[in-house]
Amino acid sequence: MLDHSDVVLCAWDGDRLVGFGRVLTDFVYRATIWDVIVDQSYQKQGVGTELVQRILNHHRLKKVELFWLCTSRPEFYKKLGFSSKEQTGMVWSLSKQARAE
Repeated sequence: MLDHSDVVLCAWDGDRLVGFGRVLTDFVYRATIWDVIVDQSYQKQGVGTELVQRILNHHRLKKVELFWLCTSRPEFYKKLGFSSKEQTGMVWSLSKQARAE
């Protein structure tokens, strides 16, 4: 998963990985933020916020017009300036297709 992402940022505490975020993008038109994950014992300490801010300010993503994300925690992202106003999307699931056959 990480090897095939366009941009990956990690948060470390010494040699311990405590969080990461990844982005898939064309580097101009759209970018999708995936998997901003923070170890539970490091949550509510600003690690996730810092990861998202570093993604949005990353030198390789400076020209991206619009960032998308899918999340079960919209309130966290709203605090960082994201809105649900432009959310139009659909999902296709391989596992659901296999069950239907």
